[in-house]
Amino acid sequence: MDFIETPVKTINTRKGGKVNKMTKTTQTEAPKASKKYAKTRGEHYKDIVITILVTAIVAFICGAVFQSKQHNAITTAVKAVTPSASAEASK
Repeated sequence: MDFIETPVKTINTRKGGKVNKMTKTTQTEAPKASKKYAKTRGEHYKDIVITILVTAIVAFICGAVFQSKQHNAITTAVKAVTPSASAEASK
């Protein structure tokens, strides 16, 4: 069986909202929720710049790999097209 804590209700008997001094229970306030960390404007700019730099580096590397593959494909195609003997010599 689980025990569920319920908040203690206090009875205001005096004018002005003061609690009866005869009660022995003390009120405990719920702890405030911790504040979320809000980023400043500079931190947002830093995050954007870092994202752009990382994207540029990845794009550069992918472009270099693509270019080298294209160069290899073109050189193999040129080697396949050029005949071993020139066309003028065969006439």
